[in-house]
Amino acid sequence: MDSNYSVDLLNRRNHWLVEQIRQMSVDLLSLGTYTCNACGEVLNEYIIDYSGKTFRLSDVETYALLKFILETESNS
Repeated sequence: MDSNYSVDLLNRRNHWLVEQIRQMSVDLLSLGTYTCNACGEVLNEYIIDYSGKTFRLSDVETYALLKFILETESNS
């Protein structure tokens, strides 16, 4: 695979991932789930406060957890 293509694809994926996390963070505010998006951008680690517990997760782990919460809690 062409390395320039790989870099471009990964950059676009990373941008998409950050935008998805931002949007889900906003959507989850009404459920009392808080995400420090600045932490993800600066430290490459997001801090999430959910049900009185604090998690420090990578971007991929953050996406998965927020998606899980959004899909399981918002229908309750």
